[in-house]
Formats: sequence, C-alpha cells, structure tokens
Amino acid sequence: MKCAVYKWVCWGIFPLALLTLSLLLVYKQAQKDALESEKPVFEPVFSESYPVHTRFLREVSQLRAKRLTFTEENLIHNFVFTAKSNLAVPSSLLWCLLFQESRLDKLSGVEDGSLTTGLGQFSNSAFFEVNYHLSRYLKSPKKMVTQILGTDVRPIAPDSLNLNALHSYYHIPTAVTATALFLHNRRVQLIRAATQHQLSFSPELLWAWAALSYNKGGRTVIALWKEIEDKFGAQELSNALSTRESFVRHTQNFRLISRATQSIWKDHRSQTFSEEWLRHSTNLTDCSFIKPKQVEGGS
Repeated sequence: MKCAVYKWVCWGIFPLALLTLSLLLVYKQAQKDALESEKPVFEPVFSESYPVHTRFLREVSQLRAKRLTFTEENLIHNFVFTAKSNLAVPSSLLWCLLFQESRLDKLSGVEDGSLTTGLGQFSNSAFFEVNYHLSRYLKSPKKMVTQILGTDVRPIAPDSLNLNALHSYYHIPTAVTATALFLHNRRVQLIRAATQHQLSFSPELLWAWAALSYNKGGRTVIALWKEIEDKFGAQELSNALSTRESFVRHTQNFRLISRATQSIWKDHRSQTFSEEWLRHSTNLTDCSFIKPKQVEGGS
C-alpha cells in the first residue's frame, strides 16, 4: 500500500492514531499524578540522633564509666545501622528498645535464671520464632540472615558457655540482628491487622506500635486499638496509627490502657501490666522520637 494511491490512509488514519495515543499517554500520566497527590503525607517520627532525652544521655555516660566498653557500644551501633539498611528498622527505635530491655547489657539475665535474657531480653518463644518461623514474615529468611551476619547462624540460642559463638545470643551482632528480626515480625503482624480492618496508618509510626508489641505482646496492642475505636471512633484509631501526637496521647493514657488490659486480665496483673506499658511507651518516645517543635514564646 502506497501513499500515492491511498493518501487518505497516510494523511488521515495515521495522524489520528498518533493523536489518540498521545491523549491516552497524557490521560494515564494524569491518573498517576492524581493518585500520587492523594497519597497521605506523614510527618517524620524518629530522630536520626539518639538517645534524644538528656536523661538517657546521662545514664549512658554512667554505663560507660561502669561496664559498657567502647568496643561493645560501637558493635551495637554498627549492627543497629545494619538492621536499618536491611530491614528498614529505625535506628533510634531499635537502639532505644535494646536500652529499654537490658541497658545494653549483653549478659543481662544470664546468671539469675531469668525467663528472658540478653540485649533484647529474648524468651523461649522469641528464640523459636526467629529460628523456625521467619518464613511467615520474610520471603527469604536464610538470605536475610546471611546478608546481615555473613552466614545463617540459626538456630540462635542463649549459649552462656560459648558467649562469642556466632549462634549465641550473647554475641552482640547476633543479638542485635535477632532483636531487629523479632521487632520486624511484630510490625508485619500489625500491618496485616490494620490492612484487614481497612485502617490507614503511617508505615513509620507502625514501628513504634511494633516496639510496644515486642515488649507487651500483640494481643495487648490490639486490645488498645479496640478500646480507642470503641471510645473515640475508627477515625481516631487511624489517627493513633498515623500521627505522633495521637500515638503519644493514647499510648500514655493510663486509664485507657487499664481498660484495654482488663479485657485480658481481670486481676491485679492488669494494674501492674498497665504501669509497665506506660513506663515503656514513655521511655521509647522520649528516647527515639523527634522532639516536637516548641511553641514560640513557650518554655
């Protein structure tokens, strides 16, 4: 077919097709731009430098004077950063969680027969999950562990006879990595729960909820979510999963926490548990959250 014979084809249909294609591309780009503009923009949560509050800085100085060596502290910082690079765990949150759990004592609980031990105060269930159930939370657990530690050191154990063995939880790189993995798993669980209930949430802030779940259990976190929704509505629950201010307001509301824990325990344990939760939440936010901007003219 030649244009000399069928000029109406060359000068009619072809330009029309090109115009249609151009309009389609413009329409698709407009759709993409609209979707991007509709995505919620969440405020940053975690500080790049840590610990944030001066009371933690003072305590770290005291630990350095007593038992925390430069080598151990440096190893903890290095593998906290490695965990961030591989698992996207906020560095300040992971470091503050370790500090909250053990005061950076890699041998915490090793001599007193405690049910939890080491930097992240691991329990038997935590060891079992990291050793055998990572596939529920990661596509390739073996690859991830190897990527961070150079080899798959599992099964990880509280081996007090071989403190520096790669599989020992008392070996700092292994302890920090296992703690980061367990924290990551808690966040995956909460993402699934929030998605199932069609709740909007800040991906970053959900790490803070995961840290509470790490310490106090996913059942308690879900109980508090339910309490927030029952009392304030679904929108306020989404706010608690999306903004720093709402997160702090609800996770440090003792009365609200008490009602949530009473749905699990009916005895004195609810009071004790609520007090521990409040202390844990306050410590984590003071240690890892970006300081809120001071009101101009305020103290």
